[in-house]
This record gives sequence, C-alpha cells and structure tokens, in this order.
Amino acid sequence: MQIHETAFVVSTYRSFHEDISKDVYAKLWNNAATDALIPEILDSVSEHEAILHSLRNRFFYDKMQSFFDTENGGTLINFGSGFSMYQFSLPESVKTIEIDKEDIIQYKKEKIDNWTTQGKLPKREIEYLAVDFNQRSTQEIVEAIRPLVKKTPTFILIEGVFFFLDRTTTDKLFQVFNSLQEPQDEVGCVTYLPEVENTSVYKRLLHYFDSHNDANDPFSHQTIPYSYFQDLEEYTIFETTDEFELSKKYASNSRINHATEVLNETLFLLKRT
Repeated sequence: MQIHETAFVVSTYRSFHEDISKDVYAKLWNNAATDALIPEILDSVSEHEAILHSLRNRFFYDKMQSFFDTENGGTLINFGSGFSMYQFSLPESVKTIEIDKEDIIQYKKEKIDNWTTQGKLPKREIEYLAVDFNQRSTQEIVEAIRPLVKKTPTFILIEGVFFFLDRTTTDKLFQVFNSLQEPQDEVGCVTYLPEVENTSVYKRLLHYFDSHNDANDPFSHQTIPYSYFQDLEEYTIFETTDEFELSKKYASNSRINHATEVLNETLFLLKRT
C-alpha cells in the first residue's frame, strides 16, 4: 500500500459514519478500488478503524468551527491534507492552504475544481501547495507558505502524518509552524503515544503496512511521547484527548470497551505562546 492510498481509505472511513465525522463530502472520493481494500484492513488490523477516523475528524471539525467562529474567519493550513474536506464545512470567510505531496495535490485540485463547477461543493478560497516535508528545508517550506497566508489568525492542522515521519522531520515542521504563526494561533495534531506500541492491534498495523508497502514509498512507524508536546518552547497544550475517550462521547454504541483494543491515537490542540 502506497501512502497516497491511505488518503482514499481514510476518506472512505469518514463516509461510513457521516453522523459522527460530520464530513458530508467524504463520499465524493469513494471508489471501487478502495472499497476492495478496506475489508482486508478491517479484518487484518481492527474492525474499529472507520469509527476511529470519523471520531478524529469530528474532534477537529468541532474545534476548528469554534476557532474560526470566534475569530470571524482566518486561514486553515492543512499539512498532509490528503482528501480531507473540512474547508467546505467551515465558514466562507476561512481561507484554506492545502499542503501534500505533488501527486495528491494535483489530483485533489482537479477533482475539487470539477466538483465545485458542477455544484457538488460550495465555493471556497483554497490554495494548493506541493511540498515534500522530508526533502525541503525549514526555510524553503516557510518561504513557500508565507505568501499564501492572506488572512489571520491561522489554525494549522496535521493529522495522520506524524506516523509516517521521523523525529527530525517532525522537529522541522514545528519550526515551520512557529515561523508562520502568531501568539494565540493554534495547531491541531495527532500521534500514537509510545504506549500503543505494546498493543496487539498496533503490531497488526505494522505487520499490515510492512507486508503491503511499496518499496519506493517508505515510512518511519513513529510514535511520539506526551512529553514532546509539553516541552515545545513556543507552544502550550491547550487541550488533549484520545479516540477511546471520544468514542464514549460520540459513539457509545461502538462496542469499544478498552483503549488497548483499538489503534488509539492521541489528539492535541496547541496554542502558540
């Protein structure tokens, strides 16, 4: 499985539980090839994957709605945006900068433009930027993004990305965030904590990726400790939760009885100091 394929899988997961994810546009990305992949993933890794990704989407959907409503607009900078569709549920006053690898960005822009022309999506102000986080320097990334930020404040979102990076690139991205943002701006991010590595379901995830991964599309299997976020000099933890806790709030009938049963990601809201 190549990394871009995970973008299709995650968008399909969100479409399975619109009532939870609040992503009524995710189904636009559904396709037969992805539908054929998903049963094996759910069987090999965890039957709860679709609901967990929908919960993650719901958390950031709610938090960004609150942020941009309070600030009367601004800019969402979505790092590793994949096929997420938040911008179409956010107020029209919000500008979005979508950042991902070139193949995803080109494909997404073409699809979004077509669906907007067809009236399947509301019009939004969107900039698309192709960036390889591993290959570009901090300065290069900042210089590429900064001219596109026309509205403030900014909310930076990076979800489903840290797992595929190493720590050096993660450090680089937080330097980028710090350079782009002003005090009180926010970052929403997601990671597996190291404790998850001891669970059977995480080991099944690694086995699945390692056995299905394209040799030309490597990733790092990264987990990040809670202390990493506590020790960030320019950011404070504003709020944190995990998907198991979110399941109690939004999906009480999901039959998830313990955090160790699922690929339980931890979600952070960070505020620029």
